[in-house]
Amino acid sequence: MKDTFTGTLEYAGQLVAMGTMGYKHESMAGNGELTTATLSKTQINLKIIPGVDGQPEICQLVAINLVDIVVKGSWIGPGRLHLVPHVNAPVADFPVRRVVGAHHFLADLTLPFGRVVHDYNKEAAQFAATGLAAE
Repeated sequence: MKDTFTGTLEYAGQLVAMGTMGYKHESMAGNGELTTATLSKTQINLKIIPGVDGQPEICQLVAINLVDIVVKGSWIGPGRLHLVPHVNAPVADFPVRRVVGAHHFLADLTLPFGRVVHDYNKEAAQFAATGLAAE
């Protein structure tokens, strides 16, 4: 019997993060309204795509709102997070003070196009044009 749900993040085949939680520890009763509400909130992602020279060709904060969400199952439980230092994937540098819990869900959903909230390259170009250094 499986009692632990494990998720991993790898970079170039090397582990950089691992999260675990109690498998189906506590079912979130109801029709998934709380999970749907959580998934419906605006999510912000940092999108960095390097150019051929290795410098960020695209460097943007992008906002996304998931749509057409149909929750099929939702569980909460205790969770742990293990971050592994890596030179090219510095997720271990995030200041995680404590993990308050974990949430696992099964759902059908649509990931629509996002919208740019902030473009760091445009900002850098504007500062360069005015002769001011970006802070």
